[in-house]
Amino acid sequence: MMNKKVLIFGAGAIGRGFLAPLLQSCNYQISFVDKDKKIIRRLKNRQTYKVAVTQNKKYEFREIKVNDAFHINEKFNIKKYQIIFCCVGPNQCKKIAHKFKHAKTVISCENDITSVDYIKKISGNKNIFFGIPDVITSNTASQNLLNIDSLMTVTEKGILVLQKGNYKLPKKILQVKKPYLEMHWRCKLFIHNAPHAILAYLGYLKGYKYMHEAMNDKKIKQVIIGAMNEITKGVINAKYVSKSFAENYKQKEIKRFSNNLLFDPILRVAREPLRKLGKENRIVLALKVALWTNKFPKNTAVGIKAALNYYHKSDPESVYLQKLRKKIKDSKVLEKVCGIEETDPLNNFCLQQNLEQILKK
Repeated sequence: MMNKKVLIFGAGAIGRGFLAPLLQSCNYQISFVDKDKKIIRRLKNRQTYKVAVTQNKKYEFREIKVNDAFHINEKFNIKKYQIIFCCVGPNQCKKIAHKFKHAKTVISCENDITSVDYIKKISGNKNIFFGIPDVITSNTASQNLLNIDSLMTVTEKGILVLQKGNYKLPKKILQVKKPYLEMHWRCKLFIHNAPHAILAYLGYLKGYKYMHEAMNDKKIKQVIIGAMNEITKGVINAKYVSKSFAENYKQKEIKRFSNNLLFDPILRVAREPLRKLGKENRIVLALKVALWTNKFPKNTAVGIKAALNYYHKSDPESVYLQKLRKKIKDSKVLEKVCGIEETDPLNNFCLQQNLEQILKK
């Protein structure tokens, strides 16, 4: 009899909100590992929680059964699980990769395709594969939903795109060869991740709490759609993906960003600005891809400047970023953090963007 047990590292938006209901619908028993002792205690004691799935402008509620829950420092037998999913965040993933040494199969849903390589290297396990949760999901919900269940999460139905490997999952979960996986990843990274981060930074600077609130702001929406157009055209011109695939992906993103049922917190999406501003990460790469339009991408550049101004005291990366800005000028910050050299015309172009006009109430 096939082992139908799955262990999910990360009981947040992707793990608790999206993967658990999807895998339960495939008759898997769900267990979690997380560093949040409070979440783990509640999952272990209750053994159930609810997820609200947005469909056709309304919620469909699903009850998720929790087989077990472990704190990250607890001992547990990783060998008894058929598949491990890792969705703790790219930075945190490196710290726990050694725990996957004896895992049968690990799927990295870390929003970083290079995570597969460093998990393999740290763990010594070759059975590591990349997964793309093509979804917007929240680690919390509106107060009305939280009154129903304090562990409630909200998610789109979404799709999970997995790299084919020596493991078996039901056909309803898309398992593809590397060329298709990479094409889908490029669209996710450039057309979803980059504008989503820009939306978060602009929304935070303008005082919004949730992503859909920011997207419903006319001035911010104009920037986001402008950035999506720049990036999508760049992706097509660079021949990363076909025109039809990229255009369809863009239209899907515009709709999902505005979904007022999701209640996706801006602070969740904006966290770790140093990583998101890195030269090999979403916003800077998208900026460079957008140059394939043969003109400077104004809206995407606005995103760089907005991210540069992000500060929240609970986010160590944002604290460091603002301390750095006090020590050196912003052109040097862009060189140090983003890899955009001070002499590069793009550097000055990003800093010249007028945030005040967009942030004006």
